[in-house]
Amino acid sequence: MLENLPYVSYIIVGSKDRLSKIKSYQIEEGVECILCPFSEFKELPSLLDSTIAALDSKVVALIPAGAFPKKDARAQLLNFARSNYQFWGWYNFGNRYKGSIQGIGKINNFLNKTPQIEQGIFFSKSLYFSVGGMGKININPFSELAKRFYLRLDPQNPLSSLTIRAKSLLN
Repeated sequence: MLENLPYVSYIIVGSKDRLSKIKSYQIEEGVECILCPFSEFKELPSLLDSTIAALDSKVVALIPAGAFPKKDARAQLLNFARSNYQFWGWYNFGNRYKGSIQGIGKINNFLNKTPQIEQGIFFSKSLYFSVGGMGKININPFSELAKRFYLRLDPQNPLSSLTIRAKSLLN
């Protein structure tokens, strides 16, 4: 029975309007993909907490609408999920965003050690609830979560970048 449960759940986060334009994703065995639409940004923490609590998987990846992990990153995350260790991390910046905006994001990533919303974040479900869930939300919804995770353990090395399937991730 446990063999049929998913190891990894990809939660695609975006506004209801944005997620209505998303096409389906091809996923492997042992993986599930869930859309998590929100009406207002302030409802995101409680929505994610309840969505993650309802999952049967061991690992969760929060992905912005319009992006999805590349095949090698999905395989590596699935491999991590089969272990019983707690972990967390994020995806590298891809080549989609070049120039000054990506440079600022990379510098912020280096200095603050916090993933940007365009990168996505992954973590073991048990770690998420051991730090109290999402917490308060601000401009970067992952900053508070990353702070909480850092109190428990250091992140994994970033996985390869997300595949961008949209013109804009945040609109």
